[in-house]
Amino acid sequence: MGRIRDRGNDGGNTYRWFTIEKFVKENNWTRGVELGVHDGVNFKHLIKSCPELHLIGVDLYEAQPDNNGPEKWTPGENGHPWKHNQYHQNMLKFCEGYSDRAGIIKDYTTSAAEHFAEESLDFVFIDADHGYEGCLRDIKAWAGKVKPGGRVMGHDIHFPTVKQAVTEYFGPNSWNVEDDFIWWIQK
Repeated sequence: MGRIRDRGNDGGNTYRWFTIEKFVKENNWTRGVELGVHDGVNFKHLIKSCPELHLIGVDLYEAQPDNNGPEKWTPGENGHPWKHNQYHQNMLKFCEGYSDRAGIIKDYTTSAAEHFAEESLDFVFIDADHGYEGCLRDIKAWAGKVKPGGRVMGHDIHFPTVKQAVTEYFGPNSWNVEDDFIWWIQK
C-alpha cells in the first residue's frame, strides 16, 4: 500500500480520471463500468481520452434521504447542489456523441449489475454509496463482473466506511492506493 495523497490538500496533484486513464491505456482495457457518475467529470474524461474504451455509467440520479451512508444526495447537502435531473440529462446528451461506446444506466448500482455477465469487464470503478453497507453491496455485486487480470477500483478509501467494506471483502492490506484516494485490487 502506498501513501494516500489528496489532490490539493497534502501535495497530491493527480485527479482520479488521470490515474484511471493511465490504467486503461497501460492495460489496453476496452470495457468498464463507473458506479456513481454524478456530473460525469471522470466519465467524460475517460471517453474523450481513451478512444477504444466502452464505458457504462450507473447512477440513480435521485436523492436518497433514507440512505444509511454518509451522504443522502439531497440538494444543499455538504454544499453540493445535487441537480440530479440536470446531471442525468447532460450525461445522456454527452453519450449521444459516443453512442457506440458510452451509455448511462439510471438505476440502483446493485440492480444494474444484473445486466452484466460474470468476468465480462476489464474494470469497475466504485464511487457511489460511501456507506459501509452500500459500498460492500457494490463490491459484492460487481467484483465478479471483472475478468481475471482486471481491476476492481474505487474512490474515497479515506472514508472509514469505505475502508471497512474494502478490507472486509478483500482482506487487510490486500488493496493498493493511488493519489486522490483511489483504491484497487488486481483480480
